[in-house]
Parts: sequence; C-alpha cells; structure tokens
Amino acid sequence: MEQPETAKNATLLWITAIAAGILETVLAVSEIAMESGIDAGVWMNIGLRSVVYIGAFVLVGFFARGRRWARLSLFALLSVIGLAAMVVPSAMQIADGESLIGAVGGDGRFALAFFVIRLLHIAAVLLATGLMFSRGANAYFRKSELATA
Repeated sequence: MEQPETAKNATLLWITAIAAGILETVLAVSEIAMESGIDAGVWMNIGLRSVVYIGAFVLVGFFARGRRWARLSLFALLSVIGLAAMVVPSAMQIADGESLIGAVGGDGRFALAFFVIRLLHIAAVLLATGLMFSRGANAYFRKSELATA
C-alpha cells in the first residue's frame, strides 16, 4: 500500500522536529562555548543528544515504511517523553513568574532564536502526532502490518 498523505506529512514533520532539536543543541552549545568554553559535561550531552537524534531518524525511517512498532515508539519516546521534557520545565518556570520567552528561550544571546525554534519543534511534534494517528495513517499501518505478517 502506498503511504497516504497524512503519513507522508507526519514523516516530514518528524524530520522537522528532529532538525529543530539539533538546531536547539547547536544554539545551546554555542552559548556555552562563548560564555565558558566546552567541557567534558557538554561533550557528554552532545554525545547523548546525537544518539537520541540518530535513533529518532531511524524510527522515522521505519515509520515511513509502515512499521507499526516505529509509530508507537515515536509516540512514546517523542510525543510523550520528549514533549514533556520540553514543556514541563518551561511551564514550571512560567508558573514561578518567568516570562514566556525567558522560560522557553532562556536569557542568552540566542534566546529569541531558541524560543522560535523551540515553538517550531513543539508544533511539529504535536502535528506529527495528530497526523500519524489520523484515519488514513491508521489504515496504512493496519494494511502494512497485515502485509508483513
């Protein structure tokens, strides 16, 4: 079965979300490098994030081929855990009186850029999640699962 538009668009949105995460990392590391230099802890964080982004790209590839387990993995890892990791700390800061841009983008040189990219990241995750469970996508994953069984 050919991949429906909803699944194609969800795939593009997942790629957008991952690219946004990579850009956020670049901005954060650039800020740290300009302020204090990059130490072993920052390199460890870069390594961990690289593993996460590569894993996410692999999951998106399997998702695009109609693998149901990849869809469920993307949901659990990125839509639930990843989204919570982005939103909950910012929401807590806002509840403590921080401004929206400060809570989401920080207060460094790249605060506004980080804020915009983070909002794009969140929007891409939310839209991808909705599309990957749409009627057309559900039919695609049902038929793909039957074809591989």
